[in-house]
Amino acid sequence: METIASYAYKVYKEGSFTKAANALYISQPSLSAAILRLERELGFCIFDRSTIPCSLTAEGRIYIKSLEDILEIEQNMHKRIKELSDTEHGSICVGGSSLASYLMLSDICEKFHKKHPKINVTLDIGNVGSSQSLFEKLDSKELDILVTYSGDDTKYMKEPILEERLVIAMHRDQKGAEKLGHLALTREEILTRRYSPDREIEDTSIFKDIEFLEFPPRSDTAERMSKILGKYKVSGYKIQNARHSEMHYNLMCRGIGAVLTTSLGIAQKPYDENILFFMPKSPDSYRKIFLAYHVLSKNNPLVKSFIEVSKELYSGK
Repeated sequence: METIASYAYKVYKEGSFTKAANALYISQPSLSAAILRLERELGFCIFDRSTIPCSLTAEGRIYIKSLEDILEIEQNMHKRIKELSDTEHGSICVGGSSLASYLMLSDICEKFHKKHPKINVTLDIGNVGSSQSLFEKLDSKELDILVTYSGDDTKYMKEPILEERLVIAMHRDQKGAEKLGHLALTREEILTRRYSPDREIEDTSIFKDIEFLEFPPRSDTAERMSKILGKYKVSGYKIQNARHSEMHYNLMCRGIGAVLTTSLGIAQKPYDENILFFMPKSPDSYRKIFLAYHVLSKNNPLVKSFIEVSKELYSGK
C-alpha cells in the first residue's frame, strides 16, 4: 500500500487526524495536507470532517474497503512467501471425507510429525459436506491438501499415492455364505496379493442370495457396488449419513449383511477366521487414492513434504 493511502487508513482507524498524526510521528497540518492532496487526486472526499470523531463519506467507505482488500492480498502474499522457506514453523490443513482419509491419515501424520514436530496440522475429515465442498475449500485456501478418490478434475494438482482393491467381505454365519466358503481368500492372501488370478470372482451372480449393506447414494463405493455386483439384495439395515465404512464393517462382523470393503481397511483390522473375503474380477474393483492441492500450493514446502511422506509410507503397497 502506498504511503499516502496508509495515512488515510490510519485516520480511519484512529477516527481523528490528530491521533493519526501522533501515531505516524508527523504533524497534524502535514497529515491534513497529504489527505487533501489524495482527495483531489481521487476526485471525492474520503472523510466527513464535520463529525467528531471524523467519519467516512459514502465514497470514503468504498475507498477504505478497497484498501482493506489490498491489505489482505498483501498479507496473504507475505504469508505464502514465508511458507516457501519455513518448514520449522507454520501450519497445514488436510481434508477428506472418504474412507481413505480415516484409514491413511493417522499413519501419514505420525510420520509427518516426526519430520516436522513444530508444525500445526488441522484435519478436516468430518462427515458433513460433499467431496465437491472440500474441493471448494482448496480454492478458498481453507484446505492445503485433500485426500480424494477423484482424479479426473484438471483444475487441481493431484499426486497418486496408492491403488487399493475393493473386496467383498461377509461373516461365515451369514445366510447363504455356507455355499461360498470354498471360493474365499484369506486375509493374508488379500494383503500379500499372493493368490492365483483365477480365484478372482468374475461371475458375481453367485452372490444373488447374499444381503448387502448399502452405502450412501452417489458415494464412490455405492457406485462401484452397482457396477461390480449389478442388482444385489439389500439388507434390512440402513446406515444414514455415513461417510466411511466403519459401521458397515462392524455390522458385517456380526453377520448382518455383506459389505464392499478395501484392502487398505482389511490391513487395519485384526485377523478373524470367521470373515470370508472374495476378490471381484472387475476393473471397478481397482481404486486410486490421490492427494489433491491447489496449483498455488505447488511450491509450498509443507505440502510437498506431506506428499513425500505419504509416498514413502505407501510406496509398493
